[in-house]
Amino acid sequence: MSNQKHWRLAFSLIIAALLGGVVSAARAQQIKNAVPDVARPLPLAAVRLTGGPLKHAQDLDIDYLLKLEPDRMMAYYRKRAGLEPKAPGYTGWDGDGRNLTGHIAGHYLSAVSLMYAATGDARFKERADYLVKEMKEVQDKNGDGYLSALEGAREKWAEVAAGNIRSSFFDLNGMWSPWYTLHKTFAGLRDAYRFTGNRTALEVETKFAGWAESILSRLDEAQTQKCSTLNLAG
Repeated sequence: MSNQKHWRLAFSLIIAALLGGVVSAARAQQIKNAVPDVARPLPLAAVRLTGGPLKHAQDLDIDYLLKLEPDRMMAYYRKRAGLEPKAPGYTGWDGDGRNLTGHIAGHYLSAVSLMYAATGDARFKERADYLVKEMKEVQDKNGDGYLSALEGAREKWAEVAAGNIRSSFFDLNGMWSPWYTLHKTFAGLRDAYRFTGNRTALEVETKFAGWAESILSRLDEAQTQKCSTLNLAG
């Protein structure tokens, strides 16, 4: 198998994993476990903490997660899409015009989805459902599946799709690790679907994956390698 075909297969498997989908039998046969499974973890919903240091840590996490504000996480997603933010955005690494703007929303969506599975606390499903709804509104406004809070990224991705690729270490056309930042949103949507059963999360992620494929499908093998470098991992 050529390097380009191998990379395309790997990308399709990544997208399938993100979507929680099923890989075709033909492709699954090409991927073998390096070590056979000898044990599998119990699903989070099958275990409940009742006391001790782990329960204490979980309670601290619960308190922290409920103090965070989803509307602040979505502020720059909405701004990039031409929608009015519902609250001032967070600052720091997630601030406007920063290298990782928007990644906190993806992290948080994963966190509340996992906490819902681990506790059954409906407040966390409500948070997950709300974030998914907000992401869908932004994606619908963008119109092409795109879902990001990075400033100026649309123009940069257009450059990449056209083959004008400037990549060095974590940088891609002036964006710092953009695949990592987008992956946080992919992962959050995946977790909302897997752990809370939110079907809309799967639909939003499928459209987002289609946008990513529209960028990468235009590139040849050398361009794809240059585009990914250290930016794809997350």
